[in-house]
Formats: sequence, C-alpha cells, structure tokens
Amino acid sequence: MTIINKNKNFLKTIIVMSLILFTLYFLGFKFLSYPSEYIYFLLPTKNSVIIFSIFGISGCFLAMYIILKAIFRKNAFLKIDENGIFNGFSFYDNKFIKWEEINKIESIRYNHNNYIGIFLKEQKNNEKGINYFLYKMNESSMGTAHIISSGDLDCSFDELEKVIFKYWKKYNPQSF
Repeated sequence: MTIINKNKNFLKTIIVMSLILFTLYFLGFKFLSYPSEYIYFLLPTKNSVIIFSIFGISGCFLAMYIILKAIFRKNAFLKIDENGIFNGFSFYDNKFIKWEEINKIESIRYNHNNYIGIFLKEQKNNEKGINYFLYKMNESSMGTAHIISSGDLDCSFDELEKVIFKYWKKYNPQSF
C-alpha cells in the first residue's frame, strides 16, 4: 500500500488567490462602477462592459470556490493498494476506483501539464451541481473524467507515474 499526502506548499495557491482577488477588484469596482471609461474595440458599449464584468465576477467566484474547496478538503491523500485507487483530491463523490473498473491508465499531457488518466470500463456521470460540469469538462477535454495531477501531491509526476503503473501491472485483472 502506498499513501501520498497533500503538498504543504501553499505559495502557488496564495499567488492564484491574490490574482483572482486583484481581478475581482478591477471587474467589480472599476469596470462596473465606471463602464463608459472601459469602452474600446473589444467591448464597444457600456452594456458589453457590464456583461463582461458580471461573467468575470462569476468566473472568479467559481475559481475561488474550487480552490477553497481543495484547500479545506478532508481525506486529502492518494492511496494506492491491492483494492484500487483512492483519490482524496477528486471533486467527485466516488473517490475510490477498483482495479476491476479500470479499462486502462495513461499518462496525459494537456496544456503543458502532466496527468494520469484513469479510463473506466463504464463511464457514468452521477455527479450533481458544479461537479457535473467539471466531470463533463474533463471527459470532453482529456477523454476521461478521472485524472490525477501531481500538483497537489507531495511527490513529483515521475514518482506518481512509477507508483501507479507498478500497482496497475501487479493488480490489473486483464493481465491474468
């Protein structure tokens, strides 16, 4: 059994939250308060500036919700054993995936980042709310909704990849 804990370095999270708050300040206080001052060829009317600001503010609040949910998550660890993979970092309700449910595991490079993609034999989206849309977004962009990034973990991507593929080869029921 291998357990990989949460990365304790919050510098990246603090920087991202600061950028979101900075963006919220401009969208909320500057753009919405004085929309006529921010009219230019991409936002040609006051109404387009207001609509852009409202969508931007909504996006900032969604990003802050996701980041804060990740920071204060309980069970924030990755456990790999003979039964399967428990991904405590997953937003989905089903955090445990049995080896028998997995069709294949691949390394995925997407937007200059590395991920481990877990392709299930039967993809079912039983999520609700924002998680439903996150599931669909991951499924359409990466081919699977179940991904593991080393960014949240206290290990490198190479170490993560070695551990997962070692267990996949050992407990893969298709290899018998």
